[in-house]
Amino acid sequence: MSKNTNNTVILVRPPSSMGAAHAHALQHPMGLCLLAACLRDAGFTPEILDYEVNEYRAARFAERIRRARPLAVGITAMTPVIGHAFEMARIVKRERPEARALLGGAHASILPLRTLEECPCADAVCTGEGESKITALCRAAAHGEWDTLELPGAILRASDGTLRDFTAAPCEHLDLDALPMPARDLLDFGKYLGASTPGIPAGKYRSTQLFTSRGCPGKCIFCCSDRMFGSRVRFRGIEHIMREVRECMDRHGINHFTIDDDTFTLRRGRVMEFCGRMAALPATWDCDTRVDQVDRDMIRAMARSGCVKIAFGVESGSQRILDLIKKGVTVEQIRNAFAWTREAGAMSCAFLMVGSHPEETARDIRLTWKLIRDIKPDLISVMIATPYPGSELHELMRRENLLREVPWSAYAQSFEASSFSRTKTLSAAQLKFWQNRLLAGFYLRPGYIAGRLARMDSAADLEYWARAGLGFLKHLAGK
Repeated sequence: MSKNTNNTVILVRPPSSMGAAHAHALQHPMGLCLLAACLRDAGFTPEILDYEVNEYRAARFAERIRRARPLAVGITAMTPVIGHAFEMARIVKRERPEARALLGGAHASILPLRTLEECPCADAVCTGEGESKITALCRAAAHGEWDTLELPGAILRASDGTLRDFTAAPCEHLDLDALPMPARDLLDFGKYLGASTPGIPAGKYRSTQLFTSRGCPGKCIFCCSDRMFGSRVRFRGIEHIMREVRECMDRHGINHFTIDDDTFTLRRGRVMEFCGRMAALPATWDCDTRVDQVDRDMIRAMARSGCVKIAFGVESGSQRILDLIKKGVTVEQIRNAFAWTREAGAMSCAFLMVGSHPEETARDIRLTWKLIRDIKPDLISVMIATPYPGSELHELMRRENLLREVPWSAYAQSFEASSFSRTKTLSAAQLKFWQNRLLAGFYLRPGYIAGRLARMDSAADLEYWARAGLGFLKHLAGK
């Protein structure tokens, strides 16, 4: 096979599946920025097309492919938007047949073979961490070695159409401190004007995301993150993290960091060291974590160092459901974590679910509402549990005949969309009712609205909460 002399690699994020809610959690495509940095270090010329902030039109995408004549196009996708990824792969092969169409992300990692079978235009699927795999694939494409490449964690479509499957081969986990700084310079920061995370107004903060670890030790039945990064948690060193923090502040004017780890506070000493370093900087930050991985003194140190919000995976106020979904926490731990956060002066956010187990009933959801009233979070998010392929919840629902065949796009279950999830006693419509009831019961309380108004200290705050409130009311009205 002849060599391809064009070294341009286009990395694509498809449009969001989250509808209007997306405007309140608009994040940089950090995964693509890391891939781009690795490709650049390997001698390629990466470009990023982010259709979460740019309008996607097939004709315009086709024109971009014709004009750039790329060596390869890498498309990352979650299950709800995999259809967009398939369409993009078809366009790539139609406009530039010699380019390699590469698929990655959570969906491809969990269903690699099915992904290639459903998308015959795709040349390869990468599972798990993609940084080293994409550079190997692009080198093979550039040097005419595609049909001889044996790449652990990937499936390649050979020139004769046969699939060469290397996903059973063991993959070495990457040394996170060996990764380059993400290529944020490829982003148009002016287009990321929405909030990077709920409660953090874009007009008040110039934000970006920061990951400090990969992997999660949790066993929650609704999650399948271990299929991407494994269950063993790997950590970046503090010096490597702070180098990125300083680069973001100096080069991009960043003054707020959303730490994008599954559970930031797993190592107490590391958290305290990070707090000490951040306390000396004119920047704020927020993170997600578990209620069983914090204590009062840790949260105080976090708040003193500029942590303005801590989001906890609460899921349910029913201990029975927490045990069934293998959350590994108690209601008492939830109460403590929120009390400590309020005491420290940071905002708290409760991530909640309805329909997280086939056995969940209306009584369990009422216990969730009682807990919300008791712990008094500043923000809540209520999602209908989605039985993603690869999760234990998916298998449970399948065995209980609660899972019907739906297109991949239905897995979005956004606030605007109808749900297909159900439990043994609650229909999809009833789960949607409970989602709306919890959200309305929390955000439309006169006391909550008055308290939120009293805490506003800038025009950016006022604009953010006005937009959020208007969007929420439109959602409740079904518009």
